[in-house]
Amino acid sequence: MQPFREKSTQKTVNNLPFTFVNNPQLALAFATLPCLGLLIVGRTLSYWLTQFGMASEEIFRGIQLPTLDPDPRRPL
Repeated sequence: MQPFREKSTQKTVNNLPFTFVNNPQLALAFATLPCLGLLIVGRTLSYWLTQFGMASEEIFRGIQLPTLDPDPRRPL
């Protein structure tokens, strides 16, 4: 057992294929741009889907449908 004041000697694992970012500010800087990109893409996609829904609703409204002539064989 080690004495309380003695520094422990731990082995570091450096055989990973990539290194982890030790600086949290650097990790935050790297994570900010993808998060902002996802927010912008999500907002744009929701706007486009809303506009598409409104346009498709306008297509099926009865106001823009042509008026049809009544069937001449059918009596009024």
